[in-house]
Amino acid sequence: MSLKELGRKIYQRLPEGAFRRRAAALAYRRLYGRALAGCAVEGGLFTVRTNDGVVVRSVKDFDPEALVADFVDVALAPGAVVMDIGGNIGAATLYLAAKVGAGGLVLAYEPDAANLEVFRRNLEVNGAPSQVQLVPKGLSDREGVLEFFAGGNYTSSLCQTNYIAGDRRKYHVVQIPVTTLDAEAARLGLTRLDFVKMDIEGAEVAALKGAQQTLTRFHPPLIVETHVVDGRSTAEAVEQLLRACGYRQLVRQNLAETPALRASL
Repeated sequence: MSLKELGRKIYQRLPEGAFRRRAAALAYRRLYGRALAGCAVEGGLFTVRTNDGVVVRSVKDFDPEALVADFVDVALAPGAVVMDIGGNIGAATLYLAAKVGAGGLVLAYEPDAANLEVFRRNLEVNGAPSQVQLVPKGLSDREGVLEFFAGGNYTSSLCQTNYIAGDRRKYHVVQIPVTTLDAEAARLGLTRLDFVKMDIEGAEVAALKGAQQTLTRFHPPLIVETHVVDGRSTAEAVEQLLRACGYRQLVRQNLAETPALRASL
């Protein structure tokens, strides 16, 4: 068991509240060291400062690993259009919103009701950035309604991942609306798409199938986290789909504790 895994087990036994947020901030400062400019509880809010000058505030503590590792080499100019698919409680969305500025656009997709409640509160405490559009839907290969394993900030998925199979008691099954990335690009009339971050706990294969027209048209750089569904990694299927869309630079990495693919032309 790694030190981080041990820390997570201890953390999960602490009751929600200010003490747990302060403990988490201390742990993350020690864990990420100089890769993180700051992490503390300020004014009752869990506050993360990245080395590139972005400040993200949250009513709930979160692991800032994505902010110090996943986006380090992602070049986003002011005015860029990005998608955060699997927005969770909004930390990555808020970071990306700061990078693209008021003239940009961040489309965040998050279907879990518990996460959405925190996400909306986090938008408020960060000044309700106008460049963020929060869409309370999942992404798949079709439009409609699908069964969803809701687990809140732990994990949630349209698929029965190894996390869900390991402890079904942490989840409840609900019905959620889903759409496709291609349908969203048409609905919004997108003329550009500069970056896509996708972390949807095993549903990435279906979501990419529903994104092929848009990815082939715009070829945005992507970070796609892969997962284990029914005992099998989605990494190979994700790579095949991206290659079919014209991507040639595919790099497998471990990001935020799960294998991920970085894709570019």
